[in-house]
Amino acid sequence: MSVDPREAVATGTAAPAIADLAAQAGRPVHRASLWRDAWRRYLQNRGAVIAGAVFLLFVLFCLIWPFVTPYDIRSDPVNFQQSYEGPSVKHPLGTDQLGKDLLTKLALGGRISIAIGVGATLAILLIGVVYGSISGFAGGRLDNAQMRLLDALYGLPYLPFAIIVLAIIGENNLWTMVIALSIASWFTAARIVRGQIITLKENDYVRAAKAVGARWYRILSRHLLPNTLGVLIIAIFLELPGVILGEAFLSFIGLGISPPDASLGSLAQEGRAVYRVHPNVIAIPSIAIAVLVLCANFIADGMRDALDPRTRETKEH
Repeated sequence: MSVDPREAVATGTAAPAIADLAAQAGRPVHRASLWRDAWRRYLQNRGAVIAGAVFLLFVLFCLIWPFVTPYDIRSDPVNFQQSYEGPSVKHPLGTDQLGKDLLTKLALGGRISIAIGVGATLAILLIGVVYGSISGFAGGRLDNAQMRLLDALYGLPYLPFAIIVLAIIGENNLWTMVIALSIASWFTAARIVRGQIITLKENDYVRAAKAVGARWYRILSRHLLPNTLGVLIIAIFLELPGVILGEAFLSFIGLGISPPDASLGSLAQEGRAVYRVHPNVIAIPSIAIAVLVLCANFIADGMRDALDPRTRETKEH
């Protein structure tokens, strides 16, 4: 509570009033936080909040359910008498052609699909950050040469190139899928990082760092790359849907995870042969893929609005 010094003198309470003003003057000024403000703006976006909650619940389901389910997909015996059973209390989503519980298979398949998506996305960002930051910071001929190489690589078809990589490796597992899906997908991330670095390196704090003799790698790691973190977080959720769909497509045509492991794409591939008689076998993993892709897109859109308020103002006007 602020006190008027003139009123304090008139009432004879000048000393306590001055002490109160001195105490208020010594308090630290409340500083706004970029991430706190961004989180508040994100919470105001209902679509992004709901998508984030659904995405988190699905991830938790994939992580926890295989440990609490009474079924073991690997060790349970084959029971053809329970093949393609409909949803029931015992099997909430029904069973597959071997009598295995589809809910448990969905959790295990979702776990592998999410692991491939996250691993490939992180690999894409790692390659893109290194390539784009070097290109943007160096500039000149090196930047021009790197961008011309990137323009040439953009001509590579994404999924056919991934199929060629899998054929060359000759083995289909989680790590080979990560390599195949990331090797031809880092071009956009590199362009985004390059553009951010070119913009940021013209700021005064970068000139000041150069003036005091800071090394280029210190300027890049301490001043430039941390300021691209917001864009990189958005890029993660923008790349994730494409990676999940790419994995689903490769698995659907038989180039995905090898049995006994399975992903959401391979589960959909199993249901392709019986989709007319038992549509739930292909519908369940397909819906899960659609939910993951839509949630990732909504989260990326919400983060973009939260980290760049100007985007939201442009939409409102």
